[in-house]
Amino acid sequence: MATPVVLAEGLGHPQGPDVLADGSVVFAETYRGRVARYREGDGVTTLAETGGGPNAVLAAPDGSLYVTQNGGQAGPWRSPDQRPPAVLRLAPGSYASETVATEADGVPLLAPHDLALGPDGTLYFTDSGTWAPETRPDPGRLIAVALDGGVRTVLNTGHTFPSGIAVAEDGSLLWAECYTHRILRLPPGGEPEVLCTLPEEQLPESLKTGPDGTLWVAGLFAEGIVVLDRHGRQTDFVHTGGLPLNSVLADSTLYVTDLGPYDDSAPDDTAQMVGRLLAVAL
Repeated sequence: MATPVVLAEGLGHPQGPDVLADGSVVFAETYRGRVARYREGDGVTTLAETGGGPNAVLAAPDGSLYVTQNGGQAGPWRSPDQRPPAVLRLAPGSYASETVATEADGVPLLAPHDLALGPDGTLYFTDSGTWAPETRPDPGRLIAVALDGGVRTVLNTGHTFPSGIAVAEDGSLLWAECYTHRILRLPPGGEPEVLCTLPEEQLPESLKTGPDGTLWVAGLFAEGIVVLDRHGRQTDFVHTGGLPLNSVLADSTLYVTDLGPYDDSAPDDTAQMVGRLLAVAL
């Protein structure tokens, strides 16, 4: 494994990266209420001001970007520009914003977290609720947005804080639960099954799938990316340092959004602009 290269730093809680056709990396910057892009030579620029707390970005084949809007929260931090929890779509080119979903089956969204596209074009996302591991106040959901715009709850996960989500080649849903440390799978037409339970330091904040079914899991307190095979067995570990939140694999490069070197003595609700965007050549 190569040494991680810092592409950008001084970021405000960067999350949910994806890679565009031109090789630039887009990501959500929660504390700044924006969707940003890193492009070599240009550095970090703003694509869209969302307000609230954008949590993840997903690039669609038509050039649009889907964004989870958690309303304006990250642990105890609250944005001064609160917005309704929603999933947004940013139009190709202009990145003008439109709302895709604010509820599912008549139940308002709590705090959408991560996104994934299914092979048939269905958009899936996790609705995690508020991060509060001591009290676990909110029930989580896996939610689907059909091509016709219909929004439905796929699964109620209970008070588990479902975070990262991905779709396997066979259409199975894969997701991570922060409170339980579990990685789960929901086969088409089947029942949920636990792939594995990670140790405490490998708290699974997010996961992505590789072309061979490999799972790349951001182990928040493990300072790296946990690599699992399709059966949930750990096969490798990519050390990144810091507090990795999310990753995305593009060809042989792994891009990682990292919470950064947090000052533990600072108040919990302080928006510390110490996040980083990393690149690791695999």
